[in-house]
Amino acid sequence: MASLHQVLPAAAPSSSSLRSSSTTATRPIVFAKPSHFLTHAKRNHHRRLISCSSSSSNEGSKVDRRNMLLGLGGMYGAANLLSTPDSASANPIQAPQIDKCGNSTYDTSAGVATQINCCPPFQGSIIDYKLPNFPKPKVRPSAHRLSPEYLFKFNTAVDRMRRLDKDDPRSFMQQANIHCAYCNGGYDQPGQGTLDLQVHNGWLFFPFHRWYLYFYERSSANSS
Repeated sequence: MASLHQVLPAAAPSSSSLRSSSTTATRPIVFAKPSHFLTHAKRNHHRRLISCSSSSSNEGSKVDRRNMLLGLGGMYGAANLLSTPDSASANPIQAPQIDKCGNSTYDTSAGVATQINCCPPFQGSIIDYKLPNFPKPKVRPSAHRLSPEYLFKFNTAVDRMRRLDKDDPRSFMQQANIHCAYCNGGYDQPGQGTLDLQVHNGWLFFPFHRWYLYFYERSSANSS
């Protein structure tokens, strides 16, 4: 697979740019920190130059006005968040209460909201998972480079997962139920009332689905 990072050759500097850089090397350069708020508004290509006169004795104490405005804006923004605690919350997402799983909601092809019970089976106790010891790391091949033998083996594993009992945690049905319960409102966030535990549209998307695919791969390998 090709690397995601490409090294682009730098353009050779011209003699004029070398002369200009040598004359400005002794002047301090202040870079304004970029704003973290992005908008889709059109850029204004007409720049207004604002100069601030000062004596030569104060040359070393100049403060970039953009840095000052950004600093003041950040200070007042932080003060506003502290004064209105409901406007932002840094509480981490807690693990759901496995024994309290309700119906999930999904939209049919006709756009009708439908209730479905896709709660995984609960045995009354939770066992902490321990990673097995792999003597040699397994390399997952790219999908477009799968050999016919590998593809046949994978399809056979999926077919066996479909044939397992629906209550078997390795079954294809249970793989679907887990995704349904965590992505369609089967669980509530502990301490947040009836707020759904949603693993989409946030930072939890990548770690959840990475673990989800990990156990799917383990189940398919066990069925192959």
